[in-house]
Amino acid sequence: MVTWLFKPLYVYLASVVGVTDSTPDSSYVAAVYEHKVILNPHPRVPVSRHDALQHMQKNLDIYEEQAARAAQQGAQILVFPEDGIHGFNFTRLSITSYLETIPDPQEESWNPCMKPERHNNTEVLQRLSCMARRNNLYLVANMPDLQPCPLKTSPTSTCPPDGRWQFNTNVAFRYMSDGLLVARYHKHNLYFEASCDTPPEPEIITFDTPFAGKFECQFWSHLR
Repeated sequence: MVTWLFKPLYVYLASVVGVTDSTPDSSYVAAVYEHKVILNPHPRVPVSRHDALQHMQKNLDIYEEQAARAAQQGAQILVFPEDGIHGFNFTRLSITSYLETIPDPQEESWNPCMKPERHNNTEVLQRLSCMARRNNLYLVANMPDLQPCPLKTSPTSTCPPDGRWQFNTNVAFRYMSDGLLVARYHKHNLYFEASCDTPPEPEIITFDTPFAGKFECQFWSHLR
């Protein structure tokens, strides 16, 4: 059994904070999917990239089905939950094979679905991008991000001891039949997340939509 919440507000990972120069529609349909995550039974044990992808693809298969359902019901933006693709209770080491390096859309325009060869080891990004493209949806999902040191957004910050940054991250993809990556947000207030780093600086990340103006990426806890 699946649970759908169709509301005129983007209520799980983002909130409306303003409008763009374009004229937003008077109403729109947003979908929030409450996902029963297929978990790694041994999240503290490191696995290969192959095994990590096999695990994540099981959750992404469900995402594919629900994205199609959302589109059929008229949704224009679909939001998936935190940790819905990979799960939780990882250590910093055991999550390594689940990480993908997510480019900053403010620095680089990239469509993972149409240009998959540009960045290696981005299978999850590619699938989410194609999902948005195929279903003509704005799509928001959560996944772990790997960024090298020094951090481009904070080059003077002290690197973690293992020489890399690991972030709990929201990503957003554009519809209009393309699947462009339009937003990347690193969660700042972590809650028992030993596998991830707190960003050196809090981020304010927004993306524009033609139907509702501007959205801000942020995490809201304990939403049911």
